[in-house]
Amino acid sequence: MSSVVRRVEIGRLIDDRPMSRPQLLVALLCGLAMFLDGYDIQVMALAVPSLTAEWRRPPSDFGLALSAAVIGLSIGSGLLAPLGDRIGRRLAVVASLVLIGVSTACTALAATPEQFVAWRLLTGLGLGMCIPNCNAWTAEFAPQRTRATTLVMMNAAVGLGAFGAGIFAPQLIGAMGWRGMFLAGGGAPLILAAVILLAAPESLKYLLLKRPQSSQIAKVLARVAPDVKPQAIYIAPSASPVRGSAVELLGQALWARTLLLWGLVAGNLFTLYVLISWLPTLLQSAGWPLDRALQGAVIIQLGGVAGGIGLSRLLDRGLSKPTLVAAWLVTALALLLFLVTPSTLLAWGALLLVVGAGISGSQLCLNALAATYYPPAIKATGVAWAGVLSGVGSISAPLVGAWIIARGVDTVDVLVLLTVPVLACAAGALLMRREWEKN
Repeated sequence: MSSVVRRVEIGRLIDDRPMSRPQLLVALLCGLAMFLDGYDIQVMALAVPSLTAEWRRPPSDFGLALSAAVIGLSIGSGLLAPLGDRIGRRLAVVASLVLIGVSTACTALAATPEQFVAWRLLTGLGLGMCIPNCNAWTAEFAPQRTRATTLVMMNAAVGLGAFGAGIFAPQLIGAMGWRGMFLAGGGAPLILAAVILLAAPESLKYLLLKRPQSSQIAKVLARVAPDVKPQAIYIAPSASPVRGSAVELLGQALWARTLLLWGLVAGNLFTLYVLISWLPTLLQSAGWPLDRALQGAVIIQLGGVAGGIGLSRLLDRGLSKPTLVAAWLVTALALLLFLVTPSTLLAWGALLLVVGAGISGSQLCLNALAATYYPPAIKATGVAWAGVLSGVGSISAPLVGAWIIARGVDTVDVLVLLTVPVLACAAGALLMRREWEKN
């Protein structure tokens, strides 16, 4: 006697069950990839003092090399990351880690500042491909109830990796000189790429959408939900089908969320990168010694990790709009309080902690939202182009900050001026719609 196979939609399957070991493995491996990305983003800045001493060249000679990775990241997000919607999340992450690993290791062979620019640009291309696909891959395996928290914690690994680079740098420089940092930063991604290729499953949502006849579906399903038959699983059709093209991001169904997301990301990153780039200088101008000024920058990073994790719990409860609006309003208030707060480490440190939680924490939340705003056919493309537009803020911020500081604007006034983009982000967040997150 034949039995009726009960069909199960893939979204319900993932949302209604605890995360299986393969799902947790994907999140962990993507988190490790993001940690290594953070290391490789930071490593050039840490090498410059050793390079200037060894090559007897001024630090300004390495200015373009310091920017090359960010430029490459923006280009890679637009040109390479969308490949994840064509070849799969898993292969895209593996390919990006290989590019990051090889280019970072080859940076150890650089003999001129121009060679540093070339290798760092290639590293940035790999970073631009890796980060969006890690977000898309993890988002498609994480249940909705914990998706935002999972993505925020994974993206927070970038900051931890950058912090870790500073911890490991003295030992690596002592053992192998500045080249040791690049060799370590190149070897680790290659090892991780091999682990992912051998152990991590491809996204079920991607396979069902792009390769419905693939034998991989049964293999992945046997690991994620062994009690469900492959012929029973299906993916619900999108109410507004998309073809996986970047043009679709501005089509009738998606243009509103796309433009709003791009604006929020660019505005928030502008504020963040002004602080990252110029806060040590601003704090020194306010009378802080250099070591205290560097501590101020660390406070912002720590606040961002804590704020991002805390805010993500509210996102998982469907409170994206009030959460982000409140975070930016509190940040604006903290920036205004610099007008009346004495410039001591304790007082300003507390304000910087709040600012970091609001700005950097909100950015982690925006990264998570970017991975949920688009249907599977265009998810990596959507996340990638959010990264491209983020370059508008992250690349222009140091230049605008330099222009303001060159005109003699003092520290407190610069911080107060940052309330303008922060309040603009808060106003923009009021236009967000809850149904955009159901992807």
